Amino acid sequence: MYATTEDSEALGILAYLDERTKLEQTEACGKTTVTIHKGYASKHLFIIEQFVKDIELRFQGEFLGKEYCLGKGMTVSVLYEKYSPLLNDWLQRYSDVHRYSPRVEAFYDACMEVGLIDGDPFWFDQPDDVANADGMRHRYLFTMLIDQIRLRCQMHEFRERERLRLVNADRNKRNVLVLEEAMFSEKTGRSRWLILSFTLRYRLAFRDEITVEIIQQHRDRFFAARRFNTLMSGIKNYVWAIEQGEDTGLHLHVVLFYSADHNHDQFVAQRICEYWVEEVTGGKGDYWNSNAVKLKSGYARYGHGVGVGQINRNDAGKRDALRKNLVYLAKAEQYLLIKGAENMRTFGMGRVPKKLRVGRPRAELG
Repeated sequence: MYATTEDSEALGILAYLDERTKLEQTEACGKTTVTIHKGYASKHLFIIEQFVKDIELRFQGEFLGKEYCLGKGMTVSVLYEKYSPLLNDWLQRYSDVHRYSPRVEAFYDACMEVGLIDGDPFWFDQPDDVANADGMRHRYLFTMLIDQIRLRCQMHEFRERERLRLVNADRNKRNVLVLEEAMFSEKTGRSRWLILSFTLRYRLAFRDEITVEIIQQHRDRFFAARRFNTLMSGIKNYVWAIEQGEDTGLHLHVVLFYSADHNHDQFVAQRICEYWVEEVTGGKGDYWNSNAVKLKSGYARYGHGVGVGQINRNDAGKRDALRKNLVYLAKAEQYLLIKGAENMRTFGMGRVPKKLRVGRPRAELG
């Protein structure tokens, strides 16, 4: 399949993103219900990227008989066989809620240009089947799609967006890994942290009224509370990312470095999530607590590792899992962006603190 380190990392990031956006746990009448939403932030975006790369990097623009040659033995027939079974799912997954990465956007813009999205739903089938009343066959329509994608990938605007996307993603990744190292460093951090991770979102009844400006206000109010609230003052550093799901709406992913004077991570995380609901959003909020004990066995079982809870400096396994979580937050936005929020920060983190002095433990939270 896809052999490069970048490809493997991207698949891991997208799989983790999909897990975080598709699941929603709610409590009602003493019963817990888990809802699985349709997720747009998933593996299909990465495969679309690969499809566009195949066209962008190999297309030579010459005919071999009735067939475009894409280089290295790649023809329209080969591409059709490889990707046409996936195209129907990609077309159904299109949403105008999101602003996609440059390659994914080039794909969907090309689909619109050849009439695969805005008109009646289209379903790719056998390459020689007739696609429409004009007698056009599926193979030729697919070739038209390739040509439109190729043209978009040659535009200066596309190339510049792609360059900036990669620069930003790499910078975010480097910065967040420097932060993690510094937090556990003998010089600037501590030997042990309570790592808290959760998704802060909104109740279904209020999601339609939550704008980009509102979630930014709530984010700022949430972190500002560290200055005056005993519970929140235990937060010594943080990483956050704002995302948008089709069903889940705007939401905030957060990883916190919390004072290790407390070791009951599920309890502390629960209290902070409740603070988000009651104090920050005035009862409109909701959340997913990734520190729940019942979830940790799943992290270990599926190979991601347990990157939450009490983590010591020398615990290589847990720190590696934590770094994966942080890289996810730092790089997720390069695949799925928030439409209409081009100038908005969707990722951020706190500063590396000065050397922290070990003092007396804080009072119990309960």
